[in-house]
Amino acid sequence: MLAGNDFAEAEDLTVGTELLNGQFLIQSRLRSGGFGVTYIARDSLARQVVVKECFPADLCTRKGAVVHPATEEAAGNFHAIKSQFIREARQLAKLVHPGIVAVHQVFEENNTAYMALDQINGMDFVTVSEEQPELLTNECLHSVLQQCLAAIGFIHQNHVLHRDLSPDNIMIDDDGHVTLIDFGASKEHADQSRPAMFAVKDGYSPYEFYTPKSKHDFASDFYALGATFHYLVTGDPPPDSLTRLRALTAGNADPYEPLVEGDWPFDYNILVTIDRALKMRQRNRYQSAAQWLEDIEAQPKKHPLPRAMVRFDPNLENEIARIVEITNTQMGDGDAASEHAARRKKVKKDIVEESRPLVDIFGNPIEDFDNWQREQETEIERRASALAASTIETNTTNPTTRPAGRLISRLIKRCFSSNHGADSAPSNS
Repeated sequence: MLAGNDFAEAEDLTVGTELLNGQFLIQSRLRSGGFGVTYIARDSLARQVVVKECFPADLCTRKGAVVHPATEEAAGNFHAIKSQFIREARQLAKLVHPGIVAVHQVFEENNTAYMALDQINGMDFVTVSEEQPELLTNECLHSVLQQCLAAIGFIHQNHVLHRDLSPDNIMIDDDGHVTLIDFGASKEHADQSRPAMFAVKDGYSPYEFYTPKSKHDFASDFYALGATFHYLVTGDPPPDSLTRLRALTAGNADPYEPLVEGDWPFDYNILVTIDRALKMRQRNRYQSAAQWLEDIEAQPKKHPLPRAMVRFDPNLENEIARIVEITNTQMGDGDAASEHAARRKKVKKDIVEESRPLVDIFGNPIEDFDNWQREQETEIERRASALAASTIETNTTNPTTRPAGRLISRLIKRCFSSNHGADSAPSNS
């Protein structure tokens, strides 16, 4: 049986009712839930204690002080819940830890069951958040989380799951000491059978609490603890896990907004570990209290600087395709590789010519290369002609002299042409 956030109002024991042969005297009602009513009582040593009564309001009724199943059909579930209440109370009585409420007595009376527990002086965290939110400082959250993890780690080491962690089930006193209360839905970790008494709280229960065949494990308690601290940070629980599960199953975004993305006045290592505890998949959450504590130490307190994001231009792919199409059109059906190489060679030559000013052999700048080249060619022809005439005259007077004029002419022309670059072909004359 599941108990949600809404439940029938329980009928109270009247003030002055005695239980267990007068060992406990009911003084007032403290609160009621889906499976029971909690009272303030005085024990036989005149101490104030808390007495919790097994009273599933949807299944039973009260005549005087005696509890009866509401219908014949409800009788089976009622007795199953009562048996579980007694079993878990006896189990809780074995857990002795400063962060866990102590159980003193477990007994049956009035056709139901009771447990007597220590009264914790202080406030639950719903009251703190609503009435004294200024107490929820950064230092307070660090201290409270470490104390909660120490207590939960202890019960897990004893193979017990709490399964009802929420802000109203964690108390803090004036000295800052934290105590976990209300273990009515706890169970042995090794026992995977479906319990008769089982609490579900929207926003605090993991998704596996909503599905009948899901396994409950230590990660289930850590989800509920993460949801509790989400409430302490923001003032609200996270979106309930069933809503999150439906969104993810439909292929939509998770409605949960990570705390590290918000502007909260708490250390980064607290916020980021809460986010991890609230992962939907059980295997992605913390598997032990020690692992969570280690992660708090490993994470920085200050938010790490965000990485520089490389933004992808959505038009880049279209622009690349356009350039490729233009290039292919310009190149036509010719030899693409040859034309590409020729184009690169020309571009390289143009860059070299643009980046290096032209000068003649005397260092004078050449403003107009084409005009300068024509002048040089004219001068070479003039000198070559003069040299040729001189050679003819010399040969006439001295026939044994070698015809050097033509050779010198070629050398001079070749020398001048080499200064112009590779584009000036040498003369074959």
